[in-house]
Amino acid sequence: MRPFQPLTRRAWLARTLRTALSALAAWWAPRRRAWGASKEIDYFTGTEWVGKNRSARFETFYINYWQPMRRIHPERWTLEVSGRVARPGRFTLEELRAFPRRRIASRLKCVECWSARAVWTGFAFDALARRVAPHPEAAGVLFHCADEYTEYLSLETLRHPRTLLATHMDGAELSDEHGFPLRVIAPMKYGYKNPKAIVRMEFVEGERWGTWSRIGPYSPDGTILPGTDHPLDLGKTPHRIPGGEITGY
Repeated sequence: MRPFQPLTRRAWLARTLRTALSALAAWWAPRRRAWGASKEIDYFTGTEWVGKNRSARFETFYINYWQPMRRIHPERWTLEVSGRVARPGRFTLEELRAFPRRRIASRLKCVECWSARAVWTGFAFDALARRVAPHPEAAGVLFHCADEYTEYLSLETLRHPRTLLATHMDGAELSDEHGFPLRVIAPMKYGYKNPKAIVRMEFVEGERWGTWSRIGPYSPDGTILPGTDHPLDLGKTPHRIPGGEITGY
């Protein structure tokens, strides 16, 4: 027979904690199965804030933001254009919508291996560039967004025939979640190179690293690489992709 050992305070606390954790695990297991292992919580719908969201109507087109931000009120918003330009200034949403319209259907591809397709309407970069007259030494634009995200795109990328400054998605005005009132669509680049909720465009002389390239393992170039894609609108069925814009589905 083992000798009797008195129960110390430390042993009692450890036993109590194990019992509590076991009870919690038993309580949570059926609820976890009911919700699904990857169920997302919608913290923002119906509030004054917008942020990362993958629930309800966003399950087929995920929303990523650098950090939560207040929804933009169109009557107070203007696009500031600054930096290496001859005619810096501000543009209202009505002025931007007066530019010649373009429409493209494209797939937005994320480095997280998902993608989703939409039809985007907006205007070509040069429609705006002609108004502000970039200096010859300007190499690209650093975009400043309402959630304090920044991203750089070269003039070459911005002038690509498939790049668009978008104000509408699938026939409707951009939602707050998808970047109201203005976003970039560059289909040959990963999603982090497609800034949204833009508040300022700064023409700069040399390449700048955007937010994710500065703090994460993301290339400052951001061109889509060969690999596997899991399109949300096609049930996440794996598709092999050769790199560049996804055009096969």
